[in-house]
Formats: sequence, C-alpha cells, structure tokens
Amino acid sequence: MATMVIAFIVILGVLGYTWIFYPGIMMLIGRRKAKPHVTPGRDETLPGVVVVFSAHNEEKVIGARISNLLALDYPRDRLQIHVGTDGCTDRTESIAQAWAETDPRIHVTSREQCAGKTSMLKLLESEARSRDSEFRLLAPGSRLLVFTDANTLFEPDALRRLVVPFSDPKIGGVCGRLLLGYASGAVNGCSVPVIGTTKNKEPMTNNGAKGATDESTYWNLEALIKAGESRVDSCLGANGAIYAIRAELFPEGIPDNTIIDDFVIGMKVREQGFRMVYEPSALAHEDLPETVGDEWKRRVRIGSGAYQALSLCRACLSPGYGWFALMFWSHKVLRWLTPQLSLGLMMIGLGLLGEWAWRTEGWVVNLTAVGVVLAFVLFMVLVETTERAGKLYDRLVYFAAMQAALFVGFLKFCRGNLKGTWERTGRG
Repeated sequence: MATMVIAFIVILGVLGYTWIFYPGIMMLIGRRKAKPHVTPGRDETLPGVVVVFSAHNEEKVIGARISNLLALDYPRDRLQIHVGTDGCTDRTESIAQAWAETDPRIHVTSREQCAGKTSMLKLLESEARSRDSEFRLLAPGSRLLVFTDANTLFEPDALRRLVVPFSDPKIGGVCGRLLLGYASGAVNGCSVPVIGTTKNKEPMTNNGAKGATDESTYWNLEALIKAGESRVDSCLGANGAIYAIRAELFPEGIPDNTIIDDFVIGMKVREQGFRMVYEPSALAHEDLPETVGDEWKRRVRIGSGAYQALSLCRACLSPGYGWFALMFWSHKVLRWLTPQLSLGLMMIGLGLLGEWAWRTEGWVVNLTAVGVVLAFVLFMVLVETTERAGKLYDRLVYFAAMQAALFVGFLKFCRGNLKGTWERTGRG
C-alpha cells in the first residue's frame, strides 16, 4: 500500500507541475517587458519574404486570404505568394489561378491528388527556391519563408513586425500571435476581421456571439507561456497561422506524413542551433470552430501528430539543449502524457480506496460516495445559478474533451500508418 501511495503522490505531483507550476512560472516570465528588437529602416532594407500556404477545398476563404496578403503594408517588390492547391474538389484552384492572373507576385502550384500539407509545403519551398535568383535581385540578402493557413488573415503590419527580430543573426525563426474569434466584415463574400479591432479582448464569432468552444482561452494562455519560453531560450515549435524562418533552415527531410508540421519545422530550426522567438505584435486572425464536434476531429488529428513529433524531434530532449530540453519535457512531453498519467492516477486511487474499504469494513467508501454526490450536486447548482461556476464547468468539460481526443490520437499513433492528409475544420 505504501508503494501505491507514493505512486499516487508522484503522479499527482507531475500533473501539478506540468499544468500549474510550470505554466505559472512561464507566464510570470512572459509578462515581463521584453527588450525591443532593432526596428528595420527604409523599405529597401527589408528582407525578401515568400509567403507559402496549402489549401484543400477552401473556396469560401481563398479569395479573402490572397486579397489580405496583397493588401499588407510591405514593399511590393519584396513579397511573393506561393499558393498550393492540394487535391481540391471545389473551386479553390480556379479562384487562386484567377488571382494569379491579376498579380505576378502570386504563384499557384496544383496537384490532383491530396497528399497532405507537409508534402505541399515542401513542394512550395522547392518552387520558391527555383525562383530564388530572380527574387534576390530585388531583395538582396537572406530570404524568409512565411507560413500561414488558408483561413488565416493578417493585420496590415503583421509582416513588418514578423521580420524585425531577424536583425539578430542568432534568430532563425519568429512566431507571431494568433487571435481566435473576431467581429467581422466581408471581402469577396468571405468573413474577415475588422482590422484595427484587435484590442477587443472578448472573442467573437461572425454573428457577434461568443465562440462555441473555449479554444480562445487555451490560446491566450499558450501565448503567455510561449512568450516566457521565448525569453528563456526558444519557442517550442511555431503557430502554423503565422510564423517565419530563414529559408536556408527549412528542413527538407521531414516526412511527408508529418501532421503537426508547424511544431516540427520550428523544432528543427532550434536543432540547427538557431532560436525560434515569439513576436506578439505580429497579429493574425482565425475564426473559431463552429462546434465542439469540429474541434474534436482536429484535436484527435493533432493528438496523433503530437506523439509522432516526439519521435521526429527527440534530439531536442537531450540534456545538451539545456533549458530548451527542460521546457520540451515540461510543456509538451508531460502534457501529451496527461491522459495516460490521469488513467494511472485513477486506477491507483481506486486501488487505495478498495484497500481502505477492506480495512474499515466499507464505511470509508460509503462516506466518500456520499461526499462526492453532495459536492457534485452543489457544484451543478452553482453552475446553473452563477456565471463564474458556469464558465468553470465549460472549461472543465473542454479540458476533459481535449484529453480524451489526445488519448484517441495516441491510439491512432500506436496503430500506425499516419497520413498527412486532412479534412477542412468547420468554422464560423
């Protein structure tokens, strides 16, 4: 029994460390005012930027995405846009091609069969590299690859702010900040954020209601943790909606079936000896998933990709990476093992309860059961009568759903044969 008690305390301590203590420390560090990076000078000193993104059946948003990129406050001759249409069965390809005919900066690469985002990003990087010589004549120096998604929209100054940290030669990648949910306007019939309203802290969906999930709360907490990790050493991966790396650091050898490509690419930048830093002033917007069901499918897919990423990025777990390795263990590895640890905790707890019941002729179990029922009834009454308890309940349900999805993703990973293809997530 003593062994079981020790195991229970250890697992509880590990979960407390990864979900409370470590995030708390990183958020405190993240709230500290960062030293400003050197601001770029004239337009002719800005680096050449190649924006790449893959689109699969995104006819509803592809026009707004390209229009948004063309409208950015960045020198025209220092910007290229490479769009990959991946096995689309709707009008995504024709819409993208129509935009390409209006502006020589837009290049569209299409393929009939959907092979997945990572495979398409590798193809787009190769296409951009083939045009490198002509681009460098306009933008001498290091070329930057900017990654985004088809359903993302940038603030007008996002690119300018995203490239500022690259003035430090030790920085190989920069991750911007994603804001989920927004009050919306329209471009080409697609919902877009009202640019300039990002000071509104309450996430909104297109109809002005609060988002259908607590995903925005999760991202706000992650942003603070990411800021802290960036100041200690480097971000753990990147945010696929808005991040940039030096083109020469692109990891061409990552497998085509890599699922969370943004995380793996960001980690590979750190493996090559460069930092991946967080720039919260470079803002991007995305709509919230419409339902918890939409978010469930995405989370299961990300869950299977998380365990895959542990294998692909295992080099960064080495003590040789110092603080970065400790952050990887604390923020990702232990967090991704939360479902397994929680199941172990529950089994040990039931075992201890059974042991106590046997020693005390069952009165402990009866008393505990009564206490649990009363506590649950009281909590549900508070949920129905107070807004704060209602929000807590929603977040507990969301957290439980995330952990369940992660565990299902783990089972998919164990089964093997992971694919890099995906289905579009329904959003508002």
